[in-house]
Amino acid sequence: MRRQVWLILGGLAAGVALVSLLAFDAGYVLIQFAHHRLETTLVAAGIALFLLLWIVLVSFRFLSAILGFGPGFGRWLEKRREDKASALLRETLIAMFDERTDTVVQRLPKLMKFDLFSTAERAQVDVWVLKRQLEATVKPDQLKRVWSGAKAELKQAPEMTAHYAIQLCRLGRSEDAELELQALSKRGWTASATHALAQINLDDAPSLVNALTELSGNRSATDVANGLVIAKAQLMPKGDAEKTLIEHYGKQPAPSVVTALGTIGVKKS
Repeated sequence: MRRQVWLILGGLAAGVALVSLLAFDAGYVLIQFAHHRLETTLVAAGIALFLLLWIVLVSFRFLSAILGFGPGFGRWLEKRREDKASALLRETLIAMFDERTDTVVQRLPKLMKFDLFSTAERAQVDVWVLKRQLEATVKPDQLKRVWSGAKAELKQAPEMTAHYAIQLCRLGRSEDAELELQALSKRGWTASATHALAQINLDDAPSLVNALTELSGNRSATDVANGLVIAKAQLMPKGDAEKTLIEHYGKQPAPSVVTALGTIGVKKS
């Protein structure tokens, strides 16, 4: 209450001071634009400015009541953004269910612009998109272009490197696939890498055996053990290689070992 009293007294004092000042000199305002010229007093200009501001305020409130502007405008924009994200998400899911990979790959980057996914989920989406792009290629050059344009952090992931090697094998580039596996064996190994290895006739089996032997000393994963047995089998004669793989399959059944048996048979024959 005391604050309001002081505001009223301050306003009255300011008004009295302004009236006293204008009593001696009403002021002079000149507005000129192009060939138009307007001359008036300071008081009249102040009154006109006040009326203009009042008209703008009334117009804004009128539009707010009709169109939903004002305090609710931000909520309206947010609702519109959410509806757009929901529609895009629905269209993307339908395309995914229909196995229209190209459509999904095109729409996912747009979907990622909305605040629908966490950082970890965005990373999973990036992995999914890259895998689908690699699988959709039909020529080795096309496959290599997709891989070279991928994010560096994705290409460093062992699982993604192994998947790329599998696609190289699919398109008949076993030599390139072996190079990828040789590099991968220096930093890690996965089940997908073993699956790719089982399809390759190695040109440099000793190097891969040495790398996988070192990895097997640091971890007890069956993926490394399977890969090591398959790599060692390629250094043996056909009979010994088949016997080794069959014995290993009896201890650790894995589809990659069966694939390696077929690869060894083709190579030795």
